[in-house]
Amino acid sequence: MDYTLPRPVYELLLSAFGDKQKAEVFAQAIESSIKAIDDKAKEALTEKKEQLQIAIKDDLRKELITRDLFEKEMMLTREIFEERFKGIEERFKGIDERFKGIDEQFKLIDKRFKLVDERFKLLDFKFNILIAINLIVLTFANPNFLTLIKEIYKMFH
Repeated sequence: MDYTLPRPVYELLLSAFGDKQKAEVFAQAIESSIKAIDDKAKEALTEKKEQLQIAIKDDLRKELITRDLFEKEMMLTREIFEERFKGIEERFKGIDERFKGIDEQFKLIDKRFKLVDERFKLLDFKFNILIAINLIVLTFANPNFLTLIKEIYKMFH
């Protein structure tokens, strides 16, 4: 970008030199110097920018993990978790086997309770029959009952 001196500065040079041509030559020299300084500054900034970019990339490479390293770490972590889960699965298989054994024992106990329940029902039936027989025997063995039966028989005959 070309640099142009402001109008008041040009007029100051014109009054100082008293000659328009000398003032223009001097103004062009100042403008060229400013342009050269500006170009040098841009070059220095560009160079510094490139150096900083390289330095930042190096720092980032040192600080950040690469994709390959990340994938290796993830695989290692996955393997560790898989081993731990296998161990847990084995433990659960053992616990599952224990529960199956306990379940079988409960089934056996249930069968025994059903058998005992059936026996109690049979005993209850026999006990009811025994009570009925005892009531009948006691009724017929009672002398007052026999007297009552005789009176009823006499009434009808």
